Amino acid sequence: MTATVERIRKEASLLPYDERETLVRVLELDLDSTAPDDENSTEVEAAWDAEIDSRVKEIEEGKVELVSAEDAERRIRAKLAERRTSQTSAT
Repeated sequence: MTATVERIRKEASLLPYDERETLVRVLELDLDSTAPDDENSTEVEAAWDAEIDSRVKEIEEGKVELVSAEDAERRIRAKLAERRTSQTSAT
């Protein structure tokens, strides 16, 4: 890490949480907008487009079961609780 980056990091760490969060988001946007063109970016974007199309088709054809956000969250919390329980009993 250069001295400049270290100085900026230290100064940023003194900011309130919400301002640090804003700074991180702004820097991420800056990086995204100035990222060098990657030779694979077109291929990656095409692959994502194909994946999205495939998933939409599965939904339209009724091949997948959609669940509400609340149900998904409930299932995730149950799995996490189950995992914590199994990790606790393994130690």
